[in-house]
Amino acid sequence: MPSTFAGPLVAGIDLGGTKVLAGVVDAEHRVLGRAKRVTPAKEGASAILAVMLDALAEALSEAGVPAGQLAGLGIGSPGPLDTEAGVILFSPNLNVKNFALGPDIAKAIGRPVLVQNDVRVGGYGEFRLGAGRGFKDLIVAFVGTGIGGCFIKDGAIVKGHTGNAGEVGHIIVKAGGPKCGCGSRGCLEALASKTAIARRVTKMIKRGIPTALKSKVDQKTGRLKSKELSAAMMAGDVVAIEEIHRAAHFLGLGLASLINVIGPQVVIIGGGVANALGAPYLDLVRASTRPHTLADREGKIAIVAGTLGDDAAILGGALLARERFAN
Repeated sequence: MPSTFAGPLVAGIDLGGTKVLAGVVDAEHRVLGRAKRVTPAKEGASAILAVMLDALAEALSEAGVPAGQLAGLGIGSPGPLDTEAGVILFSPNLNVKNFALGPDIAKAIGRPVLVQNDVRVGGYGEFRLGAGRGFKDLIVAFVGTGIGGCFIKDGAIVKGHTGNAGEVGHIIVKAGGPKCGCGSRGCLEALASKTAIARRVTKMIKRGIPTALKSKVDQKTGRLKSKELSAAMMAGDVVAIEEIHRAAHFLGLGLASLINVIGPQVVIIGGGVANALGAPYLDLVRASTRPHTLADREGKIAIVAGTLGDDAAILGGALLARERFAN
């Protein structure tokens, strides 16, 4: 921790389908303390709340400050959300419905809390502090347990009439395709997320196709770690390579459609899967996207990797909290 910090201090929490990340951030966007926990996604709201508070407490302890010193807390959460009330209305990747996350945490720590879509928060972090600096019109897609998105137009987040614009993971890219956690079929999330890759890998294993991932897929939850998927790809595992190619293909189709409609200056791809698979994955996504971008035949719209890694949503949440509560 720096010997001195620029204040007032704020905190950010990234609530994901597999992990919770918390960080305490000063006015110079330095993370003074951080913590990571596994998301108890199957255990419901109470368990998730407890884990988030535990992670925040550790981050505060590492930073050497009490919760009362925070100007506020910004949380990035899967949606759809009621952002004004701080409520998770429903989440395909969390076992919650009408979960009053913001009010519950605010009551527990005695500080103001805002809740926004996790990818919108991460996208805002990339826009202000990462790969999006210098641009005003962006599409951000984060590929992890699920897939989420964020649109920024003229330097401002596009919220839409309901406050939930940017759910790119739930555009249909294959009519009648696999069922998504949201209840629809053929969603981008159901074909290109880590959950989708793990499901396909499990099918290959059941068919008796040899793969190093057989011992890596959790037999109870069906989950697969991004770093293990990356290791299998780098080792030349046929199943891993095939399923990564398939997922990148569908992500490219979805991004091409968004580019044709929105026409951004840049597309940023982040999230656990993209971070772990790195440049080869990004090249696959570009190769799938380019042939279908009617609005960008000359390839002027850059498709780039996020630069903030796991800190994107922590920093984005902290930025939004600072703007709302400290300024």
